[in-house]
Amino acid sequence: MGNLPILKDLVVDMNPFWSKIRAMKPWVEPGYEEYPEGGEYRYSQEQMNPIHKEALCIMCGCCVSECNSMEADPEFLGPAALAKGFRFVGDPRDTEKIERLELYNSEHGIWDCTRCYFCNERCPKGVDPRDAIAKLGAESVKEGIDRDLGAKHAKWFVRSAMTTGWLRETELVPKTQGLVEAMKQTKFAISLARRGKVPIPFPPHVAKNVREARALRDLVRTQGRDGALGHVQGERALARIEHTEEGGAQRDAPAVTPGEKPPVAEG
Repeated sequence: MGNLPILKDLVVDMNPFWSKIRAMKPWVEPGYEEYPEGGEYRYSQEQMNPIHKEALCIMCGCCVSECNSMEADPEFLGPAALAKGFRFVGDPRDTEKIERLELYNSEHGIWDCTRCYFCNERCPKGVDPRDAIAKLGAESVKEGIDRDLGAKHAKWFVRSAMTTGWLRETELVPKTQGLVEAMKQTKFAISLARRGKVPIPFPPHVAKNVREARALRDLVRTQGRDGALGHVQGERALARIEHTEEGGAQRDAPAVTPGEKPPVAEG
């Protein structure tokens, strides 16, 4: 397995893998010391569906073995640990959502993912760790945990799409990294402009059907599906697609798709 220290033939040291899993605090923090009078707290299937995929993880480490970010930075928390992190961030029984997101947004955390999607391709259970990392990022921005440059980039991307219908690249650096950093890159920007690589910023080009982008954002807000729930909504459709690997192996597909109400038996 890649990205883990080799001990001998076909044997790697799994300690780095498990230390990152432990760093996620992989247990539910319910926030109470005693059970209610009825003896238990009950949650519906619909409430638990958003973390269905993440709960399928078998800790095999295949995603970690293929992670480009971990190859470049061994301190990166990695796809397995962050997928486990969303398993608890999205759990309705957990009461430390903000504390967890603050932890996962630290250095070597959520925003260090390169989005290569190799972890999704290699996962044998359909957990799709990259999607879990995207949910963590979306939920962080929703909760105002946006100090990282990755979060600022994501926010500006959405803002740009809403206002003009496309990404205004000339404004990306100042909006993401600040005016001081943008001024430091002036010489580089001029060299790009000379080669026709920088579009004229004024007047801004507005997409023909920009109202559709704005309407989509308004709909997401109206439905309360900003943050991680926006990604979960997309999983409802993707879960219906039959994923097959070479050799005929089929990935697991949930009987109840994420975010969907369970079927009601007749009679």
